[in-house]
Amino acid sequence: MSQIPLVTIIGAPNTGKSTLFNRMLGKRKALVHNQPGMTRDIFRQKVRLDDAWIDLQDSGGFFPDKETISSEINRKIFQAAEASDLIIFLFDGKRDLLGYEQDLYLQVRRLRKKIITVVNKADDPDRFLIPVSYYELNADLIPISAEHNLGVEELVAAVRREAGARSLAASAPEEPAARISIIGKPNVGKSSLINRIVNDDRVIVSPFPGTTRDSIDLEVRRNNQTFILVDNAGIRKMQKVRETTESAAVIRAENELRQADVIVFVIDLSQRVDQNDLLIAQKVVKAAKPALIAGNKSDLLAPGVAGDKYFALSRSRFNDLYFAPFIAVSAASGKNVFQMLDKAQDINARLDRKVKISLLNDLIQRLLREKKLTTQDHRVFSPKFVSIETMRPFFVKFHCKSSSKLNPSDELFLKKRLNQELELEGVPVFFKIQAAR
Repeated sequence: MSQIPLVTIIGAPNTGKSTLFNRMLGKRKALVHNQPGMTRDIFRQKVRLDDAWIDLQDSGGFFPDKETISSEINRKIFQAAEASDLIIFLFDGKRDLLGYEQDLYLQVRRLRKKIITVVNKADDPDRFLIPVSYYELNADLIPISAEHNLGVEELVAAVRREAGARSLAASAPEEPAARISIIGKPNVGKSSLINRIVNDDRVIVSPFPGTTRDSIDLEVRRNNQTFILVDNAGIRKMQKVRETTESAAVIRAENELRQADVIVFVIDLSQRVDQNDLLIAQKVVKAAKPALIAGNKSDLLAPGVAGDKYFALSRSRFNDLYFAPFIAVSAASGKNVFQMLDKAQDINARLDRKVKISLLNDLIQRLLREKKLTTQDHRVFSPKFVSIETMRPFFVKFHCKSSSKLNPSDELFLKKRLNQELELEGVPVFFKIQAAR
């Protein structure tokens, strides 16, 4: 892991923490929503400040109630604060200081960390006056408007100064790490799998569906390789999503699939594969990304049930994911969890290997001698030659007399065989048929 300074944004709900996080990040990562409590987990991203780098964290809003979820969020806020080199404590300048807010600030101050105290929502600098109640904090206050990018430059300068951010040459991040995105329907154990991997409570786990509201990035280093684990909100049919906050998170999870390098599709082996699982499988196929299927909760299966036949039956429900290997795991016991991770990394590495065009052409000719394939216009499929258009996604271009597509069953046969022969386990194969001139 990098040793660049860790800076965490802390505050009550709806003070604009995610808006400030996005502003400093320079792109929209955290969900911004006008309903308090949208952010529940800790986001961490590398942020460049001029010629220096920091790790910036967005935290959940601190709640004064004692509900299970609120208590877990509050615990994680203090955990994040204790690990930080610098804390940005954010207040809402459109209202007075809240009593529990002041108590939280005093508790954080007892951690003896450097704190920059910021009053947000100063949207009109000429008329804005910091509410008198904030002076009870006895702190230097920096007024900003994260939404309108006012005063943020002063804040960034203070962050760099107080955090001791090092120069770019000394702290530049490594090459972009592979993104391994964990996806599945609610409550299949996605966050539990990630917690087992990182051996750290940075992702909330609870027995209630829908706990993870956004896509959470966690940097992990294993076997001398750094990668990003992404925990996504559980996907379910939009008709079943009641909260607008959750529907926004579901949309974000679907968008995240397009950013992933490898998708880990998690199903619950203790339950029957349902329509929601099949819906997600289709989204994985549509994303055109390498993938594997992780059957979680294998520890809950009755003795004698957890055999190859049972796993094969579960796997057979996902025909369109023909390329995705299946692995039975258990977040509770740790069974095969790290093998799952290693498999995902191996799948990603396969696309870095070059495929020789001459060998690919020889392979195609051999497979066509093995089985006669036909096109949708009833011709024998006989390409003149074959090339590779892209590796990510893996597109094979066939140069033929006609641009007619293969019959679906023949296309699937050829894709499966190429997947096997080229040792591209986990990698979807796509065809483009072009009429040769």
